Amino acid sequence: MISFILVAAVALLGIALAGIITDRHFIVIMLAVELMFISSTILLMYFFYHASNPDPSVFPMMVSIWAVAAVEVIALITFYVYMKFRGFDFDVTRLSKLKW
Repeated sequence: MISFILVAAVALLGIALAGIITDRHFIVIMLAVELMFISSTILLMYFFYHASNPDPSVFPMMVSIWAVAAVEVIALITFYVYMKFRGFDFDVTRLSKLKW
């Protein structure tokens, strides 16, 4: 079970890195960053749970990581609606058109 958790977290991290490197769509990049947050939270919980001296401060740290991820999703949805309303494309190579 322990190795399965590590393999799953590293696999999520690999998928996220592949999504950032290979895709140019803004939404996919932001979702890949979200996967990185999830992977880091899983690894953090694993290592703090199996430490020889468990620290109870890991739970507020986990909640703060999840809060940052939730704020990222809210910002992403807001940005998506704004960009669709303005008629912009979501290709990150065309971000130079975002100048005011």
